[in-house]
Amino acid sequence: MPFNRRLLAVAQREIKEICRDKLYLTMALAVPLMVLILFAYGLSLDVENIPFAVLDQNRSPLSREYIDRLGRSRYFTLQHYLQDFGLIDQKLIKGSIRMGLIIPPDFERELALGKEAEVQALIDGSFPDRAETSRSYLEAVNLAFNLDLARRWQTATGARIPWIEVKTRAWFNPDLESKNFIVPGMMATILFFFPVLLASIAVVREKETGSIFNIYCSPIRRWEYVAGKLLPYLGLGMINYVMIFLISYYLFDIPFRGSFILLTATALLYLGVSTAWGLLISILLRTQVAAMLVGMISSVIPAFLYSGFFIAINTMGASGRFMAAILPPTYFMEMVRGIYLKGLGIQVYWSNLLILLLYFIALLGLSLHYFRKRI
Repeated sequence: MPFNRRLLAVAQREIKEICRDKLYLTMALAVPLMVLILFAYGLSLDVENIPFAVLDQNRSPLSREYIDRLGRSRYFTLQHYLQDFGLIDQKLIKGSIRMGLIIPPDFERELALGKEAEVQALIDGSFPDRAETSRSYLEAVNLAFNLDLARRWQTATGARIPWIEVKTRAWFNPDLESKNFIVPGMMATILFFFPVLLASIAVVREKETGSIFNIYCSPIRRWEYVAGKLLPYLGLGMINYVMIFLISYYLFDIPFRGSFILLTATALLYLGVSTAWGLLISILLRTQVAAMLVGMISSVIPAFLYSGFFIAINTMGASGRFMAAILPPTYFMEMVRGIYLKGLGIQVYWSNLLILLLYFIALLGLSLHYFRKRI
């Protein structure tokens, strides 16, 4: 039938168009697989290997058995035996542990008398869902230990059954409000993927329209062209940053305990990284569709999955931790939450700032290198 021949002709022509653009064809086939792999490795709702430290003031066989029971469970990983309460404070602030366990001096004696012994657990509340899950896991392990202890004591002596009571406190976010965790995290993700997506079409748009040839023939220097493309998107990103900060503070009432100057300087450097990332994509690729796809895959998914937004980095698998270590949002995410909720300063995050600066220099250098003027 004529209709079928016309339909077939259109389909054949479109297949040729798709096959002619090798990059488009590759992206069409590779993007679904990349999304699957990134989500499979990065998105895990399991909470395991929660790092914790112990201040054991009792140092008895029973207290060591209790600590060993926690450490042998798949939920907790013992990182440190500490000698001072202040060290728990420091490690919770730095984020090297997510829970600090304090066993009192009279722990074994109280249990031997058939009384209730209290154990204190200080949990990092900057990850509310994780904090609540950690508390539940701790209570489950504690209950199992109590049941074993009860069977042992009752069989041996027939005396009163001892019991261990865990008293938990959430630090930095005492009420475990999700907004205090989500809103600062959204700042880190939004300021990464939106500048990347916007800047990813800055140069490639001119390639498609042909106006790039005017640039090739003009006396403008490469660095002037690249900087001229970067600055408007950097300014737009800073406007977004200010709006996000004001909304978080006045609308969502997020506590802000740190330095606004430090946060602003960090955000400016971070926006430089994300904008340079998008600009490099735009310089390397030839079509807007390809640039948008590469920009999305390289920014949106990593910003949410591997930055620590949903999942704490130290609870990820080895592949997830590796991905987090090589992506810029990881370092800004750690800083923005630390500045917001913990009031931390540059003395803690100078290494993060240095890494972001190196990223910016590298990405800008690659953009200048690959943008070749044709005279």
